[in-house]
Amino acid sequence: MSKKSQTPPADATPENLEKAIDKYQRPEVVRMLKAGALSGLDAEKRAEICRRLVGLRSMEIMDFLSRQKEPFTVDMLQLDFDVFQNRDFVRELLTKYSKKFDLSDEKECEAIFAVACTVDNEKAVKQLIRLKKAVASYPMIGSASMPIFEQITAIPDGLMHDDDRVRLYLQAFLSADWELKLVFLQDAKIDYFLKNTDGKNAADLLEERIRTFKYDNGKKGRLMKLQEEQALKMLRKMESEREQSSDKKKLSLKIKILILCICVAAAAVIGAGIGYYQAHNSASAETTEDVSAEEEAEESTEDETEDTVDETDADEAVEDSETDTVEETDEEKTVSYSTDTSLVVADGDTVNIDYTGYIGDVAFDGGSTDGVGTDLIIGSGSYIDDFEEQLIGANVGDIVTVTVTFPEDYGVDDLNGQEAVFEVTINGIYE
Repeated sequence: MSKKSQTPPADATPENLEKAIDKYQRPEVVRMLKAGALSGLDAEKRAEICRRLVGLRSMEIMDFLSRQKEPFTVDMLQLDFDVFQNRDFVRELLTKYSKKFDLSDEKECEAIFAVACTVDNEKAVKQLIRLKKAVASYPMIGSASMPIFEQITAIPDGLMHDDDRVRLYLQAFLSADWELKLVFLQDAKIDYFLKNTDGKNAADLLEERIRTFKYDNGKKGRLMKLQEEQALKMLRKMESEREQSSDKKKLSLKIKILILCICVAAAAVIGAGIGYYQAHNSASAETTEDVSAEEEAEESTEDETEDTVDETDADEAVEDSETDTVEETDEEKTVSYSTDTSLVVADGDTVNIDYTGYIGDVAFDGGSTDGVGTDLIIGSGSYIDDFEEQLIGANVGDIVTVTVTFPEDYGVDDLNGQEAVFEVTINGIYE
């Protein structure tokens, strides 16, 4: 017995579907889709409606579209990613329907990679790197979150050009969490002073940007410029220290070569002396052999003494060079913030602080500077909640009690959604 053919409802038309989309009537949209409202449309019109359907942020609608023959495209994801809900939705979509995207098209892969970096989808980034796809978009890793940035170590050697790597490092140093990324690059032993084909490294490009970029005159623009200037200052200091270390190694190598040459020359002189005396002894009487042997021993002792003196001088040169380098390094490490207790923390100030965080009465792991101090731009939004705002009005030397609440999705089980109290010491203010 055959089933009776069902006639689609008369109202399941593309026009009515679009009206339901405009009104965000998700259940009505689902009903019309299942009734065949997309049937008979040409590819262009169908793609247009699919883009609008994505904007409804409904996984039920995406489940329906995933069963259609057409693959998902990046054009479907034309959403405003500044909207938090849109970012979350697209992140989930990329995770759940990764196989619906056409990864045979390199341009499509590059666009997917860019979206994944923007919405913080680590899975898509890992997949494309593993497949060696979207290479042209890899520099975007620099501005992405730390979990995605750490995928830089998964990129095979030789896959990226030096120019792209320098761009990646520049993006990292322009981001708000540039200090964390710099520490990661150091720990991973990655040469972030690599130069591009123009002979410039990321620090050089950052300096050019600071010199030529027209920052917004408002608070946001001032904070951005201050942040980038601090990053450049740190990079230049590290670059200088690396060059000093390299010069020290070169000097040490030159001294070692000099000592080796002195030893070789001394050995040659001693060998020649021995040969002379051996020849002389063979022609002399037995009575003169004892005298010659004594003279030979005295000559050898004198040569060895000269060699020892030369080596001692060379060692002193090494020690003097190392002492000079240490003294220069200590001067560079002089603290540049002011400890004047009359100074008051204001919005936009760069301060040096120490803190310890507590959940209840217990200090939690990773919530303390351990007395080493850290720099913070007040108003930069680098810390959670209103941590920075609670420091405004405090004097240098004050201990401020700051109360904040960690986000529910902070990423650490013991801290998610927890209220924390920080005891913050204002060490100084940069002038």
